[in-house]
Amino acid sequence: MVALDCEMCITEAGFELTRIPLTGFPSGAILMDELVLPHNPILDYNTRYSGITSKMLEGCTNRLEDVREHFLTLVSSECLLVGHALENDLAALRTCHGRILDTAVLFPHPKGPPFKSALK
Repeated sequence: MVALDCEMCITEAGFELTRIPLTGFPSGAILMDELVLPHNPILDYNTRYSGITSKMLEGCTNRLEDVREHFLTLVSSECLLVGHALENDLAALRTCHGRILDTAVLFPHPKGPPFKSALK
């Protein structure tokens, strides 16, 4: 079982991945924590939510393809992937996964769909 919580910025193409942390369970070991340079120009670092700043991405050469490849070596098809609103993280990674435990689905919003409870 691993936990995923990607961070995104807003680019000319919309939301793009800027950080991918992956934590093992039950050890809590950090399996991966990589910054990612988006392919499109960044309009908003979304720092309030992501914590990502322009300074953090200075010198970053990782691209989506690089971190996705690393992610897929760590997360096998049998691995349980845990997170909140994982469809956003998986879309940002441009991948899919068949075994997920999504807290946004597990704890539905009181108003029902299409609303989703915030992580906090």
